[in-house]
Amino acid sequence: MSKTIFYARVSTRDQKLDPQVDAARRLGVKPEHIFVEKASGTRHDRPQLAKALGSLEKGDTLAAFKLDRVGRSLPHLVSILEDLDARGVGFITTEDHLSTKGSTGKFVLQIMAAVAQFERSLMLERTRAGLAAAKARGRVPGRPRAMAPADVVRARKMLDAGEMNSSEVANMLKVSRATMFRELRKVRDMKEIEADR
Repeated sequence: MSKTIFYARVSTRDQKLDPQVDAARRLGVKPEHIFVEKASGTRHDRPQLAKALGSLEKGDTLAAFKLDRVGRSLPHLVSILEDLDARGVGFITTEDHLSTKGSTGKFVLQIMAAVAQFERSLMLERTRAGLAAAKARGRVPGRPRAMAPADVVRARKMLDAGEMNSSEVANMLKVSRATMFRELRKVRDMKEIEADR
């Protein structure tokens, strides 16, 4: 027998779940089929959502108050909806009155998928343009190095000379010992790679 699973979520502890839980009850969802979560929509780890999705079987329906309660982004939401559709599970919202059941629902899902793909393409295009612009200005994208190349060379020379211990060298260069050794290891690894070519 098919069932309806309701997923309710609020972003902060101050927000109330009551309106969403009330909507689930009006829908006739059994208390044991209501999964509630207090977590930001952008979080990847939402255990209650995972449990709700995992408890669905073919012919079941996942319900939510609004679309934004489920997906952390449009691509993520579309991914969930496509997965549900492939499993033969429907999706509805009580507030937006959206349903993936029927031909209209399938059409809405296709539009959302197209918009999500367009959004991904735009993001990729902007990222590539930003990287190209940074490269043209002589900037290297990513995190700045913990130590300047000249400081890494100085550290190697001072350690090889043996006049100072590693803590003293690190203090002089204003970095931690761990950072200094990590940077020295990077140079060594790079030399080994070059030697193997």
